[in-house]
Amino acid sequence: MPQAIVGKWGKNLAIRFPGELAKAARLSDGDRVEIEALDGDIVIRRAVPQFTLEELFKGKSPKQWRAAYAGAFEWGADVGREIVEE
Repeated sequence: MPQAIVGKWGKNLAIRFPGELAKAARLSDGDRVEIEALDGDIVIRRAVPQFTLEELFKGKSPKQWRAAYAGAFEWGADVGREIVEE
C-alpha cells in the first residue's frame, strides 16, 4: 500500500499523492477532491463538478436550445382547466 508524508505548505498541511496512487485513481493536476474526517480516518473522494449556467448553456443561442428540446416532453392532450390556447 502506498504511503505519503504530511508536510507543511504555508500555514496548512499538505499530502502529495504518490504517482502510482494518482494514476490508479485517475487524478491529474488541478482535479478537485472532497476531504472528510470520519471516525479518525481521512476520506478523500473526487468532487462533483460545479458549473455555472453560462458554462452549461455555452455554445448555443436560446433559440437553438429551444429547437433542440422542442419535442422533449409529451404531456398528452390538454384536459380540464389547464387547456391553453396558443
